[in-house]
Amino acid sequence: MASTKPATVRTEEHDGPRREQDRAKRAALVVAFPEPRALPFPVAGEVVGRDWFERNGVVDARISGRHIAFHRPGGNLFIEDAGSRNGCWVNGARLGSGERVPISDGALIRVGRTLLVYRDDFVGGDAPSPPLGRLVGPFGLRRVVHAIETIAARQPTNVLIEGETGTGKELIARAVAEAAGRATKYAPVNVAGVAAGVFESQLFGYVAGAYSGSGKGSDGVFAAHNGGTVFLDEIGELPLDLQAKLLRVLDNREVLPVGAVRPTHVDVLVVAATNRSLEEMVEQGGFRRDLLARLAAARIELPPLRERIEDLFSIAQAIVAARGESFAREQVEVEAAERLMLHEWRGGNVREVASTLERLARIEPPPVLRLETVERVLGPLAGATSTSASGVTLEQVQRALAEAGSESAAARRLGISRGKLRRMLEASRG
Repeated sequence: MASTKPATVRTEEHDGPRREQDRAKRAALVVAFPEPRALPFPVAGEVVGRDWFERNGVVDARISGRHIAFHRPGGNLFIEDAGSRNGCWVNGARLGSGERVPISDGALIRVGRTLLVYRDDFVGGDAPSPPLGRLVGPFGLRRVVHAIETIAARQPTNVLIEGETGTGKELIARAVAEAAGRATKYAPVNVAGVAAGVFESQLFGYVAGAYSGSGKGSDGVFAAHNGGTVFLDEIGELPLDLQAKLLRVLDNREVLPVGAVRPTHVDVLVVAATNRSLEEMVEQGGFRRDLLARLAAARIELPPLRERIEDLFSIAQAIVAARGESFAREQVEVEAAERLMLHEWRGGNVREVASTLERLARIEPPPVLRLETVERVLGPLAGATSTSASGVTLEQVQRALAEAGSESAAARRLGISRGKLRRMLEASRG
């Protein structure tokens, strides 16, 4: 008779639970220009050139028959110019023939007239993703899309969106409302623009006779959008005394109109957004810990443009298309697209891109885009950037974290987003 004793599973054979998205991660070369698509990562040591690229859908006569190779000595990734005729550039610096340099996630590679971004944790299919509402992100917003889908499935009552100025937080808020089925009634409120004296009456309403000139009363934003979404933009700018007044809504979905004796129940999805670190504000006494805990029932971090440079040219095309124009592939110098991608866009992200394109158009309108024109607006590239994305290593992250004392302060010191810092730490833990 066969034994029914269960087989022994050794500890090292059990990896623990893993998210579906994590299982799908892989290394890839993402084509950022001229046409977005993802390519499989070449086998280590294999020299790839024109034929390899054509087999993977990229036709570029300026790519040599033997152009580049990737190597992983000791687990570190290196790129080598394999004697190409037209050269290979990494983050704006040309490699010598046979030269090898280290690269890491986010490195920008130019071969021929093609711009590639190396991703070591690429997720999703090879074809570019459609816009997220009006927000263009063929590849760099896939984690955001995944987060929105997760939120829609969970149906939380509060969502916090974090991201730098100009990254599109309000567009993401609308996408969240759509995914949750609460977009029919949608109210954007810039809390920094609401005067303290009318904050309660505007958001919570007031009854007739509550104060001189109150007339017949008003429902307020929350009650008027019952069953929908209220988007509270710039929540980090809300004064402490007004923060306390939001707690009843977030806790019990009740609002107390000015002059009323009984609260009114409301069924609303509250989406808040900030470009500040609320955790850091809590530690400094500028934001209520209990309010943050309620707002952060679900969180979405919107990456800055410099962390999704593979989307840059597609974003530029979408911006000029909204003006009825388009960049012609054959009239765009690859060096011009490369210069745009190597700009850090710290002054406003996508919003800054739109402003830059307006300035470029006044000099030389689409369909032409030349390096000379881009350099007139942005200036020449001040030396090649580091071949390891943003020049940041895990050791630098750990040292900055120890010295700064918080993830937000360490990320600012390193010039990366808090989300990227977290991902680097998570990857190091396996």
